Amino acid sequence: MGIFNKLKTSFGGDDPDLMTRGILGRGVVDRVRITGTSVQMGGSIPEQVCEFDLTVYLDDTPPFAAQARKRIPVYAIGEFQPGSSVVAVRVDANDHTRVGIDLNSQPPDVRMAAGSSQGSAAAILANGTPCDAVIIQYQPLGMKNHSNVDMYAFVLTVLASGVAPYQIQVGNPVPPEALPLLYPGSKLPARFDPNGVKEAVAIDWAGALAGGANAAVSGAAASAGPTSKA
Repeated sequence: MGIFNKLKTSFGGDDPDLMTRGILGRGVVDRVRITGTSVQMGGSIPEQVCEFDLTVYLDDTPPFAAQARKRIPVYAIGEFQPGSSVVAVRVDANDHTRVGIDLNSQPPDVRMAAGSSQGSAAAILANGTPCDAVIIQYQPLGMKNHSNVDMYAFVLTVLASGVAPYQIQVGNPVPPEALPLLYPGSKLPARFDPNGVKEAVAIDWAGALAGGANAAVSGAAASAGPTSKA
């Protein structure tokens, strides 16, 4: 990066080379710090230089922490909420410490690296302890797992034998056929980590879908009533 680009980015400006050539990624805002530097061009709205702590997601790459400076109009600073705001970022392919926020692009959907989430859903489903998970809240994460299945963030109440009910926040892949099961209050079969990691919970979508199909068959049979012999 040239001396002028370094000076520009230190005042929250964009690095033109990074904005043009950088890999488009997804950045979750972890923290926003307002510096003591403000910029106003002519009669434009004053902008405050802010430092962002980000968790950056690129296709097939483990998430990593990064920092970026960006000039933000003073009226818009409150729109960036730590833990929930997502921005598009540009990342130097050869140096992941060079990250810039690209407010002119939409945050892309990215494919997560295998094993980048806490625990493996397949391993938890194969070896975990059975439980039920009740959906309290959910929302798409704008990411896919390594099998290209959409990831969702959940707030779940976990109900397990011999364990007091507890609530967690967790990411789980959701296959398209399971989308009708997503609603607050939906009670789904699940499993949690047998080693006692309560936050490692995987929803058993196959079991939930099979259970729904079985319930539909039973309900249809009951409504039909007994058959008479000729």
